[in-house]
Amino acid sequence: MEWTAQLFTAAATARVFHVRGIESEVELPYAALHMLFGGWTAEIDSLPRAQAGALHAALGSPEKDAPVSTASRDRLLVGLGVLALLSGIPESGPLLCIVDDAQWLDEASAAALSFAARRLGTEGIIMLFAVRDHENSHIGSDLPELRLAPLTREDARELLLERAPKLQAATLHRVIDVADGNPLALIELCTLVSDSDEVDFAGDDPVLAPGPVSDRIEKTFGDRIRALPEETRPILLTAAAEEAGGLTTLAAAAKELGCSLAGLEAAEQARLIDVSGNVVVFRHPLIRRVMYRQAPLVRRLATHQALARVLTSDEYADRRAWHLAAGTAGTSAEVSAALESAADRAQKLGAYRTSAVAYERAASFATEDRARARLLTSSAQAMLVTGRLDTAQRLAARSMLLSSDSRARAESAVVRAQVEFARSSISDACRTLLDAAAPLVRSHPQVAQTMLAAVFRWLIYAPDPVMIKMAEPVADTIAAELGSEASVQLTAGKHAALVSAGHLDAAAPLVRALAPLSKRPIQTDSTEDELADIMLLLVVEDARKALPRALELLRSCREKGMTGLLPEVLYRVALAQLCLGAFRQSKAAAAEALAVADAIGSPLVAMRLFEVLAVHAAVTGDEQECRDLSNRCAASTGEHDEPQYTAYALCTLDMGYGRYESAISRTEIGTGPFHGLLYLRLAPNHIEAAMRLGRRSEAAERLTHYLQWASALADNPAVTAVAYRCRALVADDNDAKDLWLAAIEFHGKEERPFEYARTLLLYGEWLRHMRRRTDARESLRSALARFEQLGAHPWADRTRMGLRACGVTVFGGNGNVVTPVELTAQEATVTRLAVEGLADREIAVRLFLSPRTVAYHLSNSYRKLGVSSRMGLTQVIAQGVRRDGLA
Repeated sequence: MEWTAQLFTAAATARVFHVRGIESEVELPYAALHMLFGGWTAEIDSLPRAQAGALHAALGSPEKDAPVSTASRDRLLVGLGVLALLSGIPESGPLLCIVDDAQWLDEASAAALSFAARRLGTEGIIMLFAVRDHENSHIGSDLPELRLAPLTREDARELLLERAPKLQAATLHRVIDVADGNPLALIELCTLVSDSDEVDFAGDDPVLAPGPVSDRIEKTFGDRIRALPEETRPILLTAAAEEAGGLTTLAAAAKELGCSLAGLEAAEQARLIDVSGNVVVFRHPLIRRVMYRQAPLVRRLATHQALARVLTSDEYADRRAWHLAAGTAGTSAEVSAALESAADRAQKLGAYRTSAVAYERAASFATEDRARARLLTSSAQAMLVTGRLDTAQRLAARSMLLSSDSRARAESAVVRAQVEFARSSISDACRTLLDAAAPLVRSHPQVAQTMLAAVFRWLIYAPDPVMIKMAEPVADTIAAELGSEASVQLTAGKHAALVSAGHLDAAAPLVRALAPLSKRPIQTDSTEDELADIMLLLVVEDARKALPRALELLRSCREKGMTGLLPEVLYRVALAQLCLGAFRQSKAAAAEALAVADAIGSPLVAMRLFEVLAVHAAVTGDEQECRDLSNRCAASTGEHDEPQYTAYALCTLDMGYGRYESAISRTEIGTGPFHGLLYLRLAPNHIEAAMRLGRRSEAAERLTHYLQWASALADNPAVTAVAYRCRALVADDNDAKDLWLAAIEFHGKEERPFEYARTLLLYGEWLRHMRRRTDARESLRSALARFEQLGAHPWADRTRMGLRACGVTVFGGNGNVVTPVELTAQEATVTRLAVEGLADREIAVRLFLSPRTVAYHLSNSYRKLGVSSRMGLTQVIAQGVRRDGLA
């Protein structure tokens, strides 16, 4: 196999792995990866089970007893497996992985290789991708790029003299002028000059006439092909049609076509092909292209049909499908079915773009409009997964025009709605789904329910009162059709959307609707429904029930290798832990989720994770970090001002530093048509800040709304405790005592450390105000212990001030009671997982790193923390070292 010439220098200095993209295999999932790692069975078996299963499935050699149907679908696991394979090569010098003609890599292989390339750091590995100009490529645009400039005249002269030292000076300069610095043009024109005794290079020969260099190169190749013997062209065309085909395949097809492999000898002598092992390789892709284009259509069709007839084994099912398509003119149910099967296989391997192309091609061969519409919808759905929104929308529109029944039209509408949602046109997305669901209410109520449930989920985050009013009667009709038990999620979603739009009278029905939902077994086989259920539980702040469900779903996703779902699941875990005050675990889950979201490109989840991490920064008083995360959230949403999503975090930050006017200004964004849930979430801060500023009537007004919400959530002791705290803040001194005691009693039923500590702080301040200093000291000491355990430094400082005012001498403050340690975010995350007992390889899987990179980060943490083992790390963390979320 001949590499691109510019890669030879790099290849001479290291051990080399190499693979070349093949144009005819661009739609075959993992074709390039199979060439690179096809014989690495033992090495793959040594990987973690999920990675090994995914790689075996991708390479067509399923591991025994592996859950291929799930593991093989996750492309991230394949990419992580590639990274682990490369980084695990014995250290006997640097490794260079060359990927030539990368513009012709199949999408799945390109994704896996570029995934690994982005994560190479300390492994001593370099990956070089060679891509031709003006070609589409699946290689990520975020990789460093070096564009090769044309050869200088001096370099061109040196190359020509090396290839053809006897060239006359005039001819040499003419070739240099014509080639214009293109190395391929120099070599091919030089070959033509050297082989010809008849060309007048001082005259106006058409080969060296002015014009595009590519045209002249193609002309030289075309002339060589036309000069071949007649018996050579059929077998050379067969090799062009089946570029990666071995001699066995070519021989079988040649027999079908009435030619033989002997015809290749002339092409080899003409330096058009090389026979490498058992494979025929064109010396340059342009030769293959010219050979194929020059052949008459009838011969091309016959050649592909012959290849389809000989590629009969299951191993070549995808190749056969594409050859059938290339060899058929007009429609054909057989060809359509073969392409659909190829698309299904590609989708199971996570090669969604490949599957989309195959579905669309299958649609072009379908003999009925119904089948054509169905295939176009499947293509649109696959394109949507790849993020090609315009293409997905175009395909869905085509399907809609061909669809005759409401069910098929609804499937197309779902794609259109998802495109609109991805573009932040949430009202348009909801209207599209609603219009498509309405005709299905009686005939297909289950389908309509799924669509309406999505509408309400979207409206929770972006409430539109008009749209909610339009969707309510449709939802009620569906619930009547299915029965209350079957439509729990839909009913709950409707009430959650109403609450989000500010209708607090829907809070009690929401809680009632969620009661049966929270009791049913976790649906690990229906992840979308389970994700929705967990989110609805978090809407009503029932983190006690949400967290175990989220952790069980997380365990299931890890076990099945469903890495693509991890950001959404981990986000729910982090949010539930945050609500429960498990700050350390919550931050670790959010950091892991952010790493996965970054790896798979999930900006909407990343935006919500920035919010969770911003709350952590706010509680610990890291103002710069909190504002940076808020800015990152704004960037991910396209907002120019501080986004509403981080309003709670910024408000909490202001409260910690006693900036009450600023805190109240943050809460005002919830008073408009924005988000009733945010309005409720901000209420306790608003009430406290207003009372600090002496605005009792303002606090009382906000309290009225919050108590309506708390009343609906009366079974939630944590919410009830905060409600009593807010009532105590607004109440007269004579009435406040019982309210404070009730708040503390309910905190004891479900301790959420941060909220409990805030209540103890405020109660201690009230006791001091009532001149009960002894009791105040006890409450403030209890609050201080909780704040210090959480690392909530501004709040701990405020508590110390209260204790000093009670005559207690308190040391520390301002964060000086801890040891400052400068760990990077990645080092902090790796260190935390190590302390939790995960091995290097397990951490690598979690964070999409190689084990060697994990070891590198741990080594840095050891040095910075002054320890030499994992036991030392555990001891340091236990002693309260704080930086970047370590404690």
